[in-house]
Amino acid sequence: MENNSGIVILGVPRSGTTLVRRLVNAHPNIACPGETCILSACARFMHSETVADGLEFGVITGLSFAGFSQDEILHRLRNFAFGFHTDHAQSQGKKRWAEKTAVDIFHLDGIEDLCADQVQYVCVVRHGLDVICSLKEFSDRGFTYLSEVHEYIKRYPIVLEAFAHAWVDANQSLLRFIDRHPDNTHVIRYEDLVDNPETETKKMFEFLNEQIDENIISTALARPRKTGLGDWKTYQRDNIDKASIGRWKGLPQYLASRLAEICNPTLESFGYETILVKPRDKQSVARRRYEMAMNFNSSKDNGSAGNLS
Repeated sequence: MENNSGIVILGVPRSGTTLVRRLVNAHPNIACPGETCILSACARFMHSETVADGLEFGVITGLSFAGFSQDEILHRLRNFAFGFHTDHAQSQGKKRWAEKTAVDIFHLDGIEDLCADQVQYVCVVRHGLDVICSLKEFSDRGFTYLSEVHEYIKRYPIVLEAFAHAWVDANQSLLRFIDRHPDNTHVIRYEDLVDNPETETKKMFEFLNEQIDENIISTALARPRKTGLGDWKTYQRDNIDKASIGRWKGLPQYLASRLAEICNPTLESFGYETILVKPRDKQSVARRRYEMAMNFNSSKDNGSAGNLS
């Protein structure tokens, strides 16, 4: 069952991967369902931990004692994962399959072992600070954090900084991955896609060795009968627009500067302009700003109470 007909879409959650999934799925030759989570599940299945005397404790080592090589285990697991997608594609009358699950980016090492060069990869990148703002919106709306991101929440007390570190780590991992697989990876910047969707969509399908017609974007944006798991926002629009670009510019200046300290090197690696980082305020200044904010909010509350009396 191993073949190179598969496509894996990679990108940090809220980077535009669902939009790319819809474009790919609109092609008459490619089926890309909503998020299946199957590749990240396989990666977790293969995860191991180092225990006493440096022994790797996990499925690969455990089955090796039973006489199964790592290649054999990966072969069987690959057939398992690819088989679901192959069957789904056939049910849709299509020859190729694609997988998009946003959290896959956090399990990239395991997915690389599993898929290797058996598939083509479409890598989606979006400005880090816009991703941070969107992750905050997503978390607030759902009253939760993605489990892969929650590890960062525990390490960094300021939530947006936690998101920033998650974005940097994931995209640095993606950069290394692209360097290892230069011939079967294609990078799309979200900003370029929404700025010129026809050109960027054509480039993507040229990389995938697929012909497209001029109606593929409108076909992709038509309201689907089944949405599956994925980004709810993309289904609220019937066109590709730039409304979500530059949202980070509404952040308080000091906060944007702190996030820029974390994200700037990675932003630059993907061709984005770096953001001005200003020296952090002294504690006396920060304290005075806090006191002014408290006084302002107190006066607002008192005014509201007066209006109610």
